[in-house]
Amino acid sequence: MSKSLQINCIHANNGPGIFSKRLARSLLDLGVKFEQGAKNQLSIISGPYKKGLFNILRLDGLYFNPEHPENLSIFECYKKADHIIFQGEFCKAQYEAFTGIKKENTIIRNGVTSDFFIEPFQDKDLKKKRIVASASWRRHKRLEEIIAFFDDPRLKNFELHVLGGHDYWRGKYKPKNVNLYKFSDPSKLASMYSQYDAMIHLSWLDWCPNTVVEALACGLPVLCSHNGGTKELVRDNGIVIKLEEDYIPGTEVDLTNPPEVDRNIIVEGLLKLVEIPKDFTRDDLRIENVAKQYYNILK
Repeated sequence: MSKSLQINCIHANNGPGIFSKRLARSLLDLGVKFEQGAKNQLSIISGPYKKGLFNILRLDGLYFNPEHPENLSIFECYKKADHIIFQGEFCKAQYEAFTGIKKENTIIRNGVTSDFFIEPFQDKDLKKKRIVASASWRRHKRLEEIIAFFDDPRLKNFELHVLGGHDYWRGKYKPKNVNLYKFSDPSKLASMYSQYDAMIHLSWLDWCPNTVVEALACGLPVLCSHNGGTKELVRDNGIVIKLEEDYIPGTEVDLTNPPEVDRNIIVEGLLKLVEIPKDFTRDDLRIENVAKQYYNILK
């Protein structure tokens, strides 16, 4: 088997770029060499198809508009690739619905490094339940709703800590039990996550969010929407709530205008969420185990 690989990733500092760096380091540990002239090529989201190589395309999300210019270039890569790696079933369903083409594929979810798998901090006095929300905030992530609902009297013993929310929320009203932070040093994320009791991630139609992978690795249960791919990560390590009607694969939507959500559903979900013990482990999310699945495709 050829153990050499070319890798293409133009996304340096966002989710795909962070994941690519983690994956590359673990593939090196498995003996894979990254070099020009390799017989295998792995492209993240998009990359040039090269004849004579085994072209693997690892796909992230897409725009929910089939005519979006960036979609068109990704779809061309999708049509030509020899093998597709999808982040999840939701991701696979969207590409097949939008293109009408089914390809040879494998589903491999994201993973994180071993420093995230640390003993979670247990709140012994139970005075406050600390909930974390973390994302590259945009409208469909629903931070507006999350913050607004934390003024509910039923959450008087809860605190919300929003990572990356300082600049996004600048100057707007927030309840007293909501704390906003600037983006953190990635090397400090594991120790930060371990201090919280749970994560809330209500993003509409998300794919395979790294922040949720990181939280689960740290033993945090997660509250998420039933639509999108996040629930595939959460499984029984959290609460999945129905916030809107079922999304039909291939349907065009405007992500800047997410459906309204019911406060009671979210608050009741949070109350149940903090009852889930932080005693689960998710070895499937270890980057070395994820890398082995990529390595097997090279075989």
